[in-house]
Amino acid sequence: EKSFSVVRVEVTNADKLNEDLPQQLSSPEQVQDGDDEMLQADPVAGDEDDIGKGVARELVNKTSKVRFRGAITKYRDNDKNTHLDPTGSYFVKFSDGRKLEMDAEQVNHARRKFEKEVNRLVSIGMSREDASSIEEQTKGASLAKTKLRKPILHDGEEDPDEFERNFEQEYLDVVPSSIVGLMFHREDFHEHVLQGLSKRLMQMGVETTRSLYNLERLEKAEAQRKEEE
Repeated sequence: EKSFSVVRVEVTNADKLNEDLPQQLSSPEQVQDGDDEMLQADPVAGDEDDIGKGVARELVNKTSKVRFRGAITKYRDNDKNTHLDPTGSYFVKFSDGRKLEMDAEQVNHARRKFEKEVNRLVSIGMSREDASSIEEQTKGASLAKTKLRKPILHDGEEDPDEFERNFEQEYLDVVPSSIVGLMFHREDFHEHVLQGLSKRLMQMGVETTRSLYNLERLEKAEAQRKEEE
């Protein structure tokens, strides 16, 4: 039996919490992993109607799996990929800024990966419209304009007892209307999990949020200097 559940929390007073924040563009992102080939997604047809359809790509290492979502931005009926139907090339852009050229087979596979992510969100209560939204972006291309994370601890401060505080940061963006997260069935279990993981990170020498903040501040200053040159 699992010790946690995936839950969706509605923030009913999100509008009130956001009253004092400057207006920003909205930025919308448990089912078991399975074979992507078993999923159904509308295949591309080889025309302008394909533009805007969602895609996803996967990055995997020894410890984690990350999927970036994106969309088809252009279709070109050229002399490439003549062995496929439709022929031609698809150009896609992902939320991390990466742009790729794909053939019909590759883009249909990326469509199934996208549908897999949508199904995960829908399965825990998110509407299909919101789950299918691709108005999202990971770390921006311009570091000079990136908003820095703000650690809860001051410079030089470290909490030797509550290790998780060394990795916590203040949330400064617009409060979303719904949040997807984990709910542990045992009341104090999350504290043991956070403390155990944080202690292990400290022992491994992983940078704390304050250390990353100081580093990002220097990098941002350097990026701004270069943009002004």
